[in-house]
Amino acid sequence: MARFNRQQTPPIYSDPKRYLPFLRQDFQRQCAYCERTESFLGGEDHFEVDHFRPEQKFKSLRATYENLYYSCRKCNSHKSATWPTAYQISRGLVFSDPCVEDPYELHLREKSDGGLDELTPCGAYTNGHIRLDRPMLRDWRLQRHQAKIDLQVFGNAEDVLLRALDFAGHGSRDEIDAVLEAIRRNIERLQTEFLIS
Repeated sequence: MARFNRQQTPPIYSDPKRYLPFLRQDFQRQCAYCERTESFLGGEDHFEVDHFRPEQKFKSLRATYENLYYSCRKCNSHKSATWPTAYQISRGLVFSDPCVEDPYELHLREKSDGGLDELTPCGAYTNGHIRLDRPMLRDWRLQRHQAKIDLQVFGNAEDVLLRALDFAGHGSRDEIDAVLEAIRRNIERLQTEFLIS
């Protein structure tokens, strides 16, 4: 199953950058390759248009929407104009296409230290060229893992406090409401930064 499904039907532009608002939506405001979000990286200024098939080698696809991906600057600079040779393609050494499959299910597996295991030649090629195992991404994956745990703890605490409201006196209710509001803010922040529901 594809990691990202295109839903937008933008007008036809000659300038690929004009597709950015549509790509933001289709890629859920996260990098097509490392999956870090705009919220985590500090906004949309950290993202740009990637040509999945490089425009230097596939000039006819320069402004074709289906060839454009929403990418953080770091992943896009690592991927650059790289494209496999015919020999590499015959050996399965290709980029995993997140609009066709989920690279993190088929080709790469997250390890407990935040690193990645390469499961296939495609995973090795993708990781080798986009450098998805770089230290900052290992740290991000560990933070995302901790966010999932924290969200479960916050959700449980919210349930306990909601039940406690039924038995609390007026003064205690205000304190519990304040704690609940803080918990809800943290839940929303973590869900936004790591796209966890």
